[in-house]
Amino acid sequence: MTTDLDTFKGALVNVIPKQRAGEIATAAGLTDASGFCPIDPASMRSKVDASVYVVGDACIAGDMPKSAFSANSQAKIAAMQIRGELTGSKVFPARYSNTCWSLIEAEDGVKVGGQYAAGDGKIAATSTFVSQTGEDLSVRRGNYQESLGWYAGIAADIFG
Repeated sequence: MTTDLDTFKGALVNVIPKQRAGEIATAAGLTDASGFCPIDPASMRSKVDASVYVVGDACIAGDMPKSAFSANSQAKIAAMQIRGELTGSKVFPARYSNTCWSLIEAEDGVKVGGQYAAGDGKIAATSTFVSQTGEDLSVRRGNYQESLGWYAGIAADIFG
């Protein structure tokens, strides 16, 4: 396979097109030259249209990865902002979190993640963590169990 970077050989090649926000965001004029939507990191409000909030894969989320956990965390900040505007209630400083788990084999998992806050014009990492080589199997089993709990929790959070 030949790309603008180099030529690669492989028994199986997965071609992943350049990522960008969805067509609805582009059609609404919410994206910039990067193909993603610039946001105010303290609120998730679009920098292009103040009446729109953008979360998840469509937004420029600074240090936060594009994951379901991140999108859910961002959506909660956007919801708090909207509630505050509608009801005049207190709005707390944006604090975001993310964890991603990878299953190595049955009941054996690793994880990576962090805590984030609005800062320097972006969502910035305030602390991060990653599973370490040589962790005890009980820790790796705990990571796996944690991932199951997170999935059950987010499914309930999203779907009720």
